[in-house]
Amino acid sequence: MFSRPLKIVFGLFLLSGVVGVASPTPLMIEPGKLVVGSDFDGKRAADLKLLKLRKETVIAVEGGVLRALPPVLTPKVAGVETKWGKSTFARVGLVGLPMDYVGTARWKFLKPTDAKVLAKGVVYIDLGHRMIRVTINREGATLLLENHLAGRHDDKPAILLDEAPTLKLVPDHWYEIIVEVKGDEVVIQIDDHVLYGKHDLIATERYDTFNFDATGDGFLLDRIEAHTAGEFRKDWPAKRKQLGRR
Repeated sequence: MFSRPLKIVFGLFLLSGVVGVASPTPLMIEPGKLVVGSDFDGKRAADLKLLKLRKETVIAVEGGVLRALPPVLTPKVAGVETKWGKSTFARVGLVGLPMDYVGTARWKFLKPTDAKVLAKGVVYIDLGHRMIRVTINREGATLLLENHLAGRHDDKPAILLDEAPTLKLVPDHWYEIIVEVKGDEVVIQIDDHVLYGKHDLIATERYDTFNFDATGDGFLLDRIEAHTAGEFRKDWPAKRKQLGRR
C-alpha cells in the first residue's frame, strides 16, 4: 500500500474479482519500512511464519484473495470432532510485529447463510490478543482496552476509548482499514470512520499482533500488511484537534 508488499500464496479457492473504494491514508504516523505483508498475488510461502491461524481456522487463496473459514464449516479430521470443531469464528492475524506499527488491510465479512448467525454477527479487530480491540456488529463499533490491558481476573471492566454508532457490520462489503499505534495513542480508520484512543496503558503493554476474528461463514482478505512506525506526522496535532480530541 505504502510500498510494494511482500507476497504469499497458499492453497486454492475459487473467488470472484473485487472492486473497492479508495484506501484511506495514515493520520497520525509516517509509515516506516514494511515488516510483513501480502496482497495474496505471488509466491512467498516463507512469509507464512508471520500469518497466524488460530483455533482451527482454515484458509485458501486463489485470484489474489484469501478466504478464512471457521472450523464449523470445514471437514473434521478422520470424522472426529476436534476441540474447536463447533466454533463459528474464523481467526487470522499477523504476529511478531513491533510495539509501534502501522497496519493496513482490505477485508470483507461474508454474509452467513443462517439468519440467526447473521443477526449475531460480530468482528473483532485486535492489536494484541484482547488488548486494543475494535468490536463491530449490526449496532455499531467500539474501541476498547480489554482483558489483558484492563485486567482479566481482577474485576476491572474494559475501558471504552471511542465509539462509532454509524459504523455497522455490513455483509459482503469491502472495508478499507488502517490501524496506527504509537506511544500512548491509537488511531483506527475503517472506511471513512475514525476511532481514536489515548491511555497510559497503551504505552506500557505490548500489542505486537494485528488480528481479525469474525463469526459466521468466514471472511476475505484482499491485502494485509504492517509497517514500522516512523515519526508522528507534522500535521497530527491539528488533525487530532479536528477530530475533537486534545
